[in-house]
Amino acid sequence: MSKIRSLNAVSLGEKLTIAIDIDGTVADCSKVDFGKVSRSKNEFLNAVPIKGALEAVKSLHKQGHIIVFHSSRNHASKKITQAWLIKHGFPFHHIVMDKFVAHVYIDDRGINGCCWKRVMQELKNPYLPGKIARRKGMI
Repeated sequence: MSKIRSLNAVSLGEKLTIAIDIDGTVADCSKVDFGKVSRSKNEFLNAVPIKGALEAVKSLHKQGHIIVFHSSRNHASKKITQAWLIKHGFPFHHIVMDKFVAHVYIDDRGINGCCWKRVMQELKNPYLPGKIARRKGMI
């Protein structure tokens, strides 16, 4: 955990710490029955990679960026989450079952917070990724 805590004070540099969400960002969980997850964490293995995600993550990793996957899944799901990432060939440095400080977040629920007027407008957008994911039963 001490390595992850050190990420809470990332310095700007040529290489970035990039936090990548899992569900809805690199994993299509539409075939995961979340009602069964509490009984069997293996249910998460029914997720499939989202088109283009693997290639993009590999490219970022090859460029030397620090890749940290993060998830709101419970901490008991960490091992199965790591197994899924390895099974599908995703390179990474760490997995965190919480959000943490990074230079960049790639997340299906992200909204640009630089301008609150824009944030408020975006929240009304019916095509926000989080809203689309909910309609598809992914979250």
